[in-house]
Amino acid sequence: MNEPSTAYSILYQRGLYSIDDFSMTTRYGMRVLVSSNPELSAYIGQIIHQLQEWLKTSTISKLVIVIKSRETLEVLERWNFNIEVNGENGLPMAENVPPDQAKVIQQNTIKQIRSILRQITASVSFLPELEGEDCTFNVLVYANKDVVVPVQWGDSGPELIEGGGEHVRLHSVNTLVHKVDSFVAYKMDVDL
Repeated sequence: MNEPSTAYSILYQRGLYSIDDFSMTTRYGMRVLVSSNPELSAYIGQIIHQLQEWLKTSTISKLVIVIKSRETLEVLERWNFNIEVNGENGLPMAENVPPDQAKVIQQNTIKQIRSILRQITASVSFLPELEGEDCTFNVLVYANKDVVVPVQWGDSGPELIEGGGEHVRLHSVNTLVHKVDSFVAYKMDVDL
C-alpha cells in the first residue's frame, strides 16, 4: 500500500474529492487517478514516504483508510490493508533475485496492483452511497509499540464501525517483499 493510486481511487470513488482534484495518467498498463490537488498530494505523499520507511524496517502491520461523517464523526467505511513483510526484512531478499525472475515478479506485482484498483472501482456498486453526506477521512497505521512516530502523526483510537458493519474481502497482493490482505468494512444502514 505504498502506492498513492490506491488511496486516490478510494477518495475519488467514494466521492470525498471531485474529478477536478485528479488527473488521469497511465501506470501499471492502465489509466489511474493522480491528485492535482496540492494539499491532497502533499498529505498523501507524506503518508507514503513514512510508510516506505516503516516497511523497510518491518514495523507496521496494517493501514486503514477511515471514511466518516464530517458532521457526526460516525465511521461509515474502513478500507483495511493488512501488511506482512516477507522475511525479517524483505528488501534484501528482492536484491538477491536473478534479473529474469525479478521481471516475472514485477509483472505479477503490477497485475495484482491492477486487480486491487479494479476491485476498488467495482466495489462502489455494492457499497452504500455517500452522496449528500459531507465526509472526511483519516489514515490509521498500526505499528509496533516501539516504533518512532513523527511529531505530525497523532495517536488515535481504532475508529470502528458501530456494530461491526458488513465486510467485503478484496484480492490479496503477494510480492517478494510483502503480502497485503485487504477488505472494506461498511455501515449498512447509512441514513443520508
